[in-house]
Amino acid sequence: MPSIDDSENFDLKSALARFSQDHELLDEAIAIFKEEAPKHLAGIKTALEKNELKEASTSAHTLKSECGAVGAVKAQSVSLTMEKTTGKGHISEAIELYPQLEKMVIQAIETLPESTMEADQ
Repeated sequence: MPSIDDSENFDLKSALARFSQDHELLDEAIAIFKEEAPKHLAGIKTALEKNELKEASTSAHTLKSECGAVGAVKAQSVSLTMEKTTGKGHISEAIELYPQLEKMVIQAIETLPESTMEADQ
């Protein structure tokens, strides 16, 4: 479980600031992120398989925003790269990038705490 002052992958301190130091609200956002992020990953993967770059870019944009909200900064960064890559129509680069995106998002899902109050101690 990352501490609130974690590394390059997570910035829960900033996430908590975005939620006005409301641990309960941030915890709810993390729970929603853990539920929704796999759906966005699946949407990106399916869109890439179908060469639907606009849909892939839209899903990457949404994922980027959700990652940022909960402090998953590395996953947010890779999501931004996916958004830009698909937005520019670079399908082969996006396909190559997808495994890294999936890895970072799964790491965020597995690592973000259930309770930020406990992680803050």
